[in-house]
Amino acid sequence: MKNALFVVALAAVAGLVGAPRPLDLNGTWDFRFEEGKSWQQVDAAAFTATDPIIVPGCFDAMPKWFMKRGTGLYRRTFTLDAAVDNAWLVVDGLGLYGTFKIDGRDIGVDALPWSRVELATGPLAAGVHTLVAAVDNRFDWSYQKLVRTYYDFHCWGGFFHGVSLSFDNRKLFVRTRDYKTGTVEIEAVNFSATDFETTLVFDSRNEVKASFKGGRATVKVPDFKLWSTDHPNLHTVAIREPSQPLTLSTRFGIRTVEAKNGGIYLNGERIFLKGANRHDQQLQSGAATPESFMLTDIQNLKAMGGNFFRGAHYPQSQRFLDLCDEHGVLVWEESLGWGNGQTYTFKRIDGNNELTDPGFIARQLEQTTLMVRNSFNHPSVIIFAYMNECNSGTKECKALSDQLIAAIRKEDSGRLITFACNMISSDICHEGTDIIAFNTYPGTINGYPGSHEELVEKIHNMKGHGVDWTVEYFQKKYPGKTIIISEMGSAGLYGQRDPSAPVDTENFQEEHNNAVAEAVWNNPGIAGIAYWQYFDTRTCGRECTQDGKKHIAMSWAGLFDSNRRPKLVVRTLTDWFTNKKPANLGK
Repeated sequence: MKNALFVVALAAVAGLVGAPRPLDLNGTWDFRFEEGKSWQQVDAAAFTATDPIIVPGCFDAMPKWFMKRGTGLYRRTFTLDAAVDNAWLVVDGLGLYGTFKIDGRDIGVDALPWSRVELATGPLAAGVHTLVAAVDNRFDWSYQKLVRTYYDFHCWGGFFHGVSLSFDNRKLFVRTRDYKTGTVEIEAVNFSATDFETTLVFDSRNEVKASFKGGRATVKVPDFKLWSTDHPNLHTVAIREPSQPLTLSTRFGIRTVEAKNGGIYLNGERIFLKGANRHDQQLQSGAATPESFMLTDIQNLKAMGGNFFRGAHYPQSQRFLDLCDEHGVLVWEESLGWGNGQTYTFKRIDGNNELTDPGFIARQLEQTTLMVRNSFNHPSVIIFAYMNECNSGTKECKALSDQLIAAIRKEDSGRLITFACNMISSDICHEGTDIIAFNTYPGTINGYPGSHEELVEKIHNMKGHGVDWTVEYFQKKYPGKTIIISEMGSAGLYGQRDPSAPVDTENFQEEHNNAVAEAVWNNPGIAGIAYWQYFDTRTCGRECTQDGKKHIAMSWAGLFDSNRRPKLVVRTLTDWFTNKKPANLGK
């Protein structure tokens, strides 16, 4: 099969001044799937392709390899008109483990599923080059330390949001230092010097002289406008280098977020988070969600009066965050994890407690730090989090949690830090977070619903799970901390309607989530909620162990179905989101 070919003409051959734009490597690649085999068991250097495949895309969402596990072998060529001293292969999310070669030479491994990863290529000569990737979607604890068979969402294989080749790895990180005056601090990352004079150009027209010391410079943005949910104003900053066009154009927003007085404040104004948990998924394309579906999700949320997505349960696509920036949607982003260290997870598989495994700990710290850096300039991201539903009542979880908090704080990104806790009565890890977030399912996962009156009572007061009970408990344990609900909801199968509202019908889902809204909106101690979940998603299939199993491998708790058709509950939550003022915002 003929190799896919791409040609790029380079404007410069050495150094970074005048470096060309990134080379898009998306499109048709040569492909071969080796079912059941790991990346170590295949010959990536000299495989015979059997099919073409499209990048981005998930091979296990395609009919020929649907839901199969093994290693996908990818190959394409590209041409450089001039030599380069270095370049960086940019992988914008893959699953679940990838190795890469250029011209038969190893250039690195991507062991961070869903993350945007850059791999240095080293010198590349002028001419044709062959890029080969082995992408393994198997669960193998010996080398893939971040995914487990019990995770309650499908772990896809392939390239999620594309591949490119970059010729400049310098970056500008922008920190809002004073939103009232438009003062920002700009950090120059991966520059050859840390102390230098330059000209910054804001919004392609406003020049500001800047003196960088230790890689940082503080300046005021001319004609600045704040970023907010109602007015998502964005700015750009670039560097003007002598006799060169503008370089390193970086988009950012000026805004601050704080947690204080039991609330959340955006640019000094108290806000209430109204939204849902969202997986990066579309059934026909897996985790390679088309941009049209991303935009559909954002438009539907805004139409409901919502303002908040919790990105579950891994780093988010940079393109999705771009769209959230542009449309004024607030985002919680978290590194990959689910139920780590729980007795109902690892003890029922192989006995390997992730929370004490050096490889898992190292990968958690690596991915969490990378998540912060990748999303640094997205004003939509107001919360960084980690390890959904970890066993936060244990000392080993507290030790790792504290390390992750310290890693996020070290980056000085100005975001709030938390994690989603389901060990409410025993939690010790929220001691170091900025806000308390909890997942709870009274009357559904936690107990049965009973009559409407019984369901309402459980939603409010069920010990260890009820909204009012949990808020009172956390307020006593962690006085003064802001509290939000990171998961709460119930299933409702699209089209299943029954006026008696049996469990799993749209009617029951609407009744349940309306009762949740009533409890949340009337409790002054709650600063926001992310319903579980935004749309129906595929979860783990037959390989799924223990508590992760779901009816026909789907989670039906979406407010919308997998095709983004609204269920009955959408009309109810639209009324709450749009017309009713939460007690947390005061009178």
